[in-house]
Amino acid sequence: EDFLSAEYGGFASAELVSDVQCYSCAIKARMESLEEEAMMLNGAIASVKRRSRGKKKILVKNGNGNKKGTMDESKQQEIVGLVQESQRIKHKIAMLEALDPDADNDKLECSNDGEDAKLEMELGIDIVGSSNNFIPPIVPLRGDAYKASLVMRPPEALCIHIQRRHYDVSCQRMVKVTRHVRFEEMLDVRPYCAYDAKVPYRLMSVIEHKGNAFGGHYQTYRRVDPERNEWVLVSDESVSVRTWNEVRSCEAYMLFYVACRE
Repeated sequence: EDFLSAEYGGFASAELVSDVQCYSCAIKARMESLEEEAMMLNGAIASVKRRSRGKKKILVKNGNGNKKGTMDESKQQEIVGLVQESQRIKHKIAMLEALDPDADNDKLECSNDGEDAKLEMELGIDIVGSSNNFIPPIVPLRGDAYKASLVMRPPEALCIHIQRRHYDVSCQRMVKVTRHVRFEEMLDVRPYCAYDAKVPYRLMSVIEHKGNAFGGHYQTYRRVDPERNEWVLVSDESVSVRTWNEVRSCEAYMLFYVACRE
């Protein structure tokens, strides 16, 4: 039996769960809305620039007949305003990206930690205290979602425990599961990771349990050298050479893998 596919593979499969409270969904929805606004602003900026190309400078006067500026200057001011608004939206998106959706709060609030003042100096626009830059607290969305147990950060050393005790209702006591579990020398964890983890794992040792559900003896198969497929069996003070075929045929209780990083 393939342990990872049979046991952990079930947890890694997506499961539909109803009435889920999701901060990530709320943040994603808010960011998508802001990104749509940013796209519209970029389109407006491009449109103003196209319309202002090749135009003659026309003197624009106010109601008193005094010079107010040229049409080119008016378009330039319009572009500057649109660019500033675009920068505000990018700033809001950056604030949302910095939020931790796993924070233990009823609502998430954006904290800029002085970033407003920094952006204000860079762009020469009024951000601090501006209502246009205010982001309301994030309220989680509720609805159906898919759940799966995945590895977020593959560790340097991976320990896999194979549970071999269970309660047998027929005899009303704990019994040991003795069926063979298939495992490989090299392990690919990509199917069980949230992201594409291109880090292979090499088996370094296997702990085997000899006995029943109430007692017994532990012995260990250990790799002699990380670069060679040479193994020894350690049982108390006894150490003997073993082949890989003997290792893979044992009644594994715990598997220890180490990441093979370049």
